[in-house]
Amino acid sequence: MERYTIQQRVEIVKIYYKNSCSVRQTVRELRNIYGRNDRSTERSIQRIIAKFEQSDSVADRAVPLRRRNARSKGNIDAVAESLSEDPNLSIPRRAQAVGLSATSTWRILRKDLGMYPYKIQLTQELKPQDHQARRTFTDWALFRRTELYVSISLSVYDESD
Repeated sequence: MERYTIQQRVEIVKIYYKNSCSVRQTVRELRNIYGRNDRSTERSIQRIIAKFEQSDSVADRAVPLRRRNARSKGNIDAVAESLSEDPNLSIPRRAQAVGLSATSTWRILRKDLGMYPYKIQLTQELKPQDHQARRTFTDWALFRRTELYVSISLSVYDESD
């Protein structure tokens, strides 16, 4: 679909009505103005005329934007209150409790409340006696590594004899 400026559209409408509402005659006259390759198609002229007859304007219509209301003040306050009641609650469960989608709750937590939720990972607790066991294991692993390296080195050199 070609894009015309407002002035070009007005000119097309004037030529159309000057030529007794004939689309073909308008195309022929526009060919003289814009040239053979840059002329308007019959369909684009019909669209411009239809728009003009419906709205008395050739300007583009404003497209209404969808109102996004998930991050309203009330929802932000509800999530903040839920956060103060139980900070360990997961996002899906918090969303269900508040009555929002998990994505909206996540956005409120990040963008409005400045919270960066993460998934809690359970780890094994280290006890004081674990240090000696870890040290013994690392010494054994280092010894095995050097022993393995020496045996590989010897086998490589032994093959050349």
